[in-house]
Amino acid sequence: MRRRVLLLLVVAGSAALTAGCGRIGLGKPVATNAVLLPKSYRFDPAAIVVKSGTSVTWTNHDNFTHTVKVEDGTVHKISPGQSVTIAFPKTGTYHYLCTLHPHDMRGKVIVQ
Repeated sequence: MRRRVLLLLVVAGSAALTAGCGRIGLGKPVATNAVLLPKSYRFDPAAIVVKSGTSVTWTNHDNFTHTVKVEDGTVHKISPGQSVTIAFPKTGTYHYLCTLHPHDMRGKVIVQ
């Protein structure tokens, strides 16, 4: 009986850890050029769609500094209450992340 209970605890613990790992999809892309960083270690919305030539603005409403690093490698630091704007002149899908919180904060810009 003891072995069975231990096995159930191990299985339940593994399931809980696995559920907490990784990020559930970025969600359906939203047509906007504004991304917020609310007090929750995330980008909102995480996936956006813009037209070629559009600039996207990220605004930090959190109490902590975050960054936006797009695939080109440039890291843009955003202090609380500040914004950063990045132009997207070419079509494509551009993934980005916060280099300070890469496991929680990821997103993408789809340029059409």
